[in-house]
Amino acid sequence: MSRYPLALLGMVALAACSETGLSDKEEPAPQEQPDIQVDPPALSFGELSDGDEEVQTFTVSNVGAAGLEVSDIVIGSGIAFDILGPEFEFTLAPGDEQEVDVRFRPMGADENYGAAVVLSNDPDEPESNVDLLGLGLVPELQITPPSYNFDDAFVPCGSQVELELKNIGDIDLLIEDFDYTSGGLLDLVDPAAFRGQLPLTLAPGEYTTVWVEFTPTEAGSDTGMFEVTSNDPRGVVTADQNGEGAYLATNTEEFTTPGSPPVDIVITIDQSCSMEEDNVDDVEQGFPGFVQELQNVADWQLLLVTQLDGCATGGIITANTPNAESLLVNNAFPGVPFGANYSLTESLLELSEKALSKTGVGGCNEGFLRPGALLHAVTLSDEREQSGRTGSYWVSQLQNYVTDPNLLKVSGVLDVNTRCGDGSGPDGYIDAINETGGAVLNICNANWGASFTDIASAILEGLNTYNLSDPASADSIEVLVNGQPTTDFTYVEASASVNIDSPSIGENDVVEISYNILAECD
Repeated sequence: MSRYPLALLGMVALAACSETGLSDKEEPAPQEQPDIQVDPPALSFGELSDGDEEVQTFTVSNVGAAGLEVSDIVIGSGIAFDILGPEFEFTLAPGDEQEVDVRFRPMGADENYGAAVVLSNDPDEPESNVDLLGLGLVPELQITPPSYNFDDAFVPCGSQVELELKNIGDIDLLIEDFDYTSGGLLDLVDPAAFRGQLPLTLAPGEYTTVWVEFTPTEAGSDTGMFEVTSNDPRGVVTADQNGEGAYLATNTEEFTTPGSPPVDIVITIDQSCSMEEDNVDDVEQGFPGFVQELQNVADWQLLLVTQLDGCATGGIITANTPNAESLLVNNAFPGVPFGANYSLTESLLELSEKALSKTGVGGCNEGFLRPGALLHAVTLSDEREQSGRTGSYWVSQLQNYVTDPNLLKVSGVLDVNTRCGDGSGPDGYIDAINETGGAVLNICNANWGASFTDIASAILEGLNTYNLSDPASADSIEVLVNGQPTTDFTYVEASASVNIDSPSIGENDVVEISYNILAECD
């Protein structure tokens, strides 16, 4: 007798039947499916010229057992090809087929590659490709590099890249027009010259070049797009450039007293007969004190001009010139008979301009003017300015010799009360003095020579100049006077200095200037 219960034997028997596959559950019948076929798998078109086209056909067939649903036919790649249809969506019963037309219009020279893609419900092949190849006999514009990144550049230092425009096609390329767009930091170098060459024909293999310049005038990025229109079948061909501008660093400087700007002084002296009678001694006695006062100015130099030709007597006199006082005294009235052949002796603003016009290379006063220096024109005359021009006119002419109009002052020792000289007064001179904020002394006062130092003191009056340690971006400058902001200032790039016009600044006042530092370019 078995030692296993009958119920357990029955479970074993059922399990044995299952392991031998003797189940009464039936397997499902295979599902009928569509099966796509495209023929031929590749189309090859002939060699075509620009404007020509060719159409070829491939066939889509359903070799499966269920309906084939084609949802779309697209060009997966290749701009030279397009699908003409006639149908883009259709259903094919088993055994049915549909022809599809493909058109080739060359968009590039030599081989034009592409692919037509048939999208369907074939479970094994939902995307079926037909490879496309066409040969083009056309012009083709290639711009090299097609994309360029200038990377980081420090303001204001720029960089350039050369773009090559080459015809890599088989027939002549005709460049007809171009355009360049950007945010302003990128631009073509001399676009007018390139435009002057248009229309430009390039034979196969020929090229021309243009340059794109990145000039970061401020921090920030910019993208430029160069677009060229030609008879290339593609129409407009483009190349892009990118650049990122940044400041070298930022800086904040604190001052408790004004800086001392360099000062260039032009002294002109009337050589007329009336000056001989009344003013020779006073002029000569005033010069030593004048020079002594100038020593309070850190960096000064002067021209003494008495001759018609505008050339300085004694050359350029500086703080380092031995016996500067004696040179001025001895040359103030050079000994030529007073009133003899001095057509500009009573036109001292004109004579000042003439002297400055000879400070360039090869001039008798070469090297006198310094960029960023204050220019102070001092005139000594007992008569009116007789050039026939207004004081404002001569101010405008003298301003041509400074880097900023605020850096010009005109001062004078003049007949302010019409009590001496010819009685014509200071007309012409006084207008220029008032317009530039200079100083005036009365030549009719017998003691005016003792006050001649006032002219030297006036060199810095009303001009608070602060020399920065580094060149600054003008737009970034912020000025605080005793903690209060002011915008009434000018920046002189040539000397990297800030001139504060208001508020007035006195002893122990604190000036704080913050700015972005400009890089020094090669």
